[in-house]
Amino acid sequence: MAGRGDARVPDRWTDYVPLGRRLPGTRFIAFKVPLRKSFNQNLHPQERFSPRDLIKKIKEQKEELGLIIDLTYTTRYYGPEELPATLHYSKILTMGHEIPNNQTIYQFKCVVKNFLRDNKDNDKLIGVHCTHGLNRTGYLVCRYLIDVDGMEPNAAIELFNRARGHPIERMNYIEDLRKRSVKKNCSVKRLGSDPFKGRVGTTPNTKRQLVAEHHLHHSEQFPLAMPRLLPSQQRWQGNGECRNSDYAKNSRRDKARVRRQELVREHGVAKKRRPCSLGSRNCPVSSPYGEQYDGLCFPAQGPGFRLPQETHTAKKRRRRRRKPVTA
Repeated sequence: MAGRGDARVPDRWTDYVPLGRRLPGTRFIAFKVPLRKSFNQNLHPQERFSPRDLIKKIKEQKEELGLIIDLTYTTRYYGPEELPATLHYSKILTMGHEIPNNQTIYQFKCVVKNFLRDNKDNDKLIGVHCTHGLNRTGYLVCRYLIDVDGMEPNAAIELFNRARGHPIERMNYIEDLRKRSVKKNCSVKRLGSDPFKGRVGTTPNTKRQLVAEHHLHHSEQFPLAMPRLLPSQQRWQGNGECRNSDYAKNSRRDKARVRRQELVREHGVAKKRRPCSLGSRNCPVSSPYGEQYDGLCFPAQGPGFRLPQETHTAKKRRRRRRKPVTA
């Protein structure tokens, strides 16, 4: 009874239990996506799982849901208007079958951290779901436990599998989680205003999804880039890359500049001159009195110095090369 169009039930959706248990020691609870009433015509009564059924089943576990993080890459399954007004809702569009990108991971961490910060005085749960509440959900929940809470990757995976009632199926998710380091990451601290958290009626536009600005240094998986050293600094760092062609060019340029400055000091030049591009020739022109110029300079000339003049033959040759102006 898969159905057609917008009422088509997701593939293998009925193969999984609707709701898992609370992950011990955390605020997370995972479940598959609830479906609005329009899907009921394609489901048997015992297979139906709506947003209202979700709230009812969580209350049967003597828990209270405070936030829902929707990871599905569509809006056709249900809308936030079908949820209680006191329940917060956050939509994070996440592609299936592939590892979530850094922006999605950081956004998930921001939403969770902000909720935990604003709900220290209660024990409300954070409900996370994708289509089946298994692969994308398991990856992001385990990623948070590993990166932020400092849990061992295998322990986080096992904790999620037991609480959800089904194991994470996709090996690319499991292998990527096992590559994560165990070092606790407490770098997601003060996040300011949260554009993803709010009442049910204030969800972001999914076509133009509001995302937090992603700074790589908020996760120890993305270290800050090392500052680029100057060639003179690289010599003392023992960096082998400084012996490339760029460094050789910079080194020769530095040596030439130092040599010019030494020649100026040795010969006691009183004034420095720089080229001027206003005349027909690039002739040395004196700088204003007292101005210091560190670029290319000409030594000061004597009082009888005269600029070289263009000879009569050169002037005639230049005029012959000049193209006639046509009307």
